[in-house]
Amino acid sequence: MRLSKRPGGRLLKMNMTPMIDIVFLLLIFFMTVTQVSRVKEERLELPQQAGTRDKESSSLTVNIRQDGQLVMLGRVLQLDRLLGLVSEELARLGDDPRRLNIELRVDQRSESRAANEVAKALEQINVKRVSFAVEVPR
Repeated sequence: MRLSKRPGGRLLKMNMTPMIDIVFLLLIFFMTVTQVSRVKEERLELPQQAGTRDKESSSLTVNIRQDGQLVMLGRVLQLDRLLGLVSEELARLGDDPRRLNIELRVDQRSESRAANEVAKALEQINVKRVSFAVEVPR
């Protein structure tokens, strides 16, 4: 038996360009998603309170700044516009308020009036699953 190299034997070359394109697209996707998730939460001084309950995933996150402004997804809103957005989310969830979780992130330096107004307005449209975010002291 004779083993010989054939003169016609070639190495197959792989084109890596599509693989590199996919890697860059995934990188851009994850960078964008990370930025969007940070937009939900503003830099606020949350009240400190010990607790053991982990943060639940909320359908909507409402930030209340020190000056009482309502901020959602980086936009300052009036209370009526906030209620409109909550109503749209309720409609999307089949008008079942038990499926809607709202997280209120209130700056500890703000007056409680703004948080009370939001909570009362949400109760009027039958939204009862409202949680207040706190910072666990270290």
